[in-house]
Amino acid sequence: MRINYVPSTSHLIFPPIILGILIFLIVVMFIQKIIKCKKNNEKIFDYKNYTFFQKNWDKLKLIGTLVLFILYIKSMLIFGFLLSSIVFISLFNILFVGIQNNKKSLINSVAISSGFSVGIWFLFGYVFQITLP
Repeated sequence: MRINYVPSTSHLIFPPIILGILIFLIVVMFIQKIIKCKKNNEKIFDYKNYTFFQKNWDKLKLIGTLVLFILYIKSMLIFGFLLSSIVFISLFNILFVGIQNNKKSLINSVAISSGFSVGIWFLFGYVFQITLP
């Protein structure tokens, strides 16, 4: 089987591959849960003792993540992938790790997000020849 790779149509190839991998991993996880439940004589679906959130869950991180994600998507349309990614990965890092009251952690956060964003931008833009927003 031969796949003809044309950069302008690569968006039609990668999502189905990723979707197939995700479906496979979900099936594997479900099989692992069934095996674990059979070993421990537990129900596979226990709705009476089910809670969606753990006790004392962090509301700020959940709501902050949702707000930042929506703003990130909106900002990509205005500022493009690279600038938006640098800013929002830094903000996500600050949200989850914090800045620990010093400049060094803030500089590290910006440096890591810059390096990661430029790396992804280069990989997709030049290696795979897939344009990013």
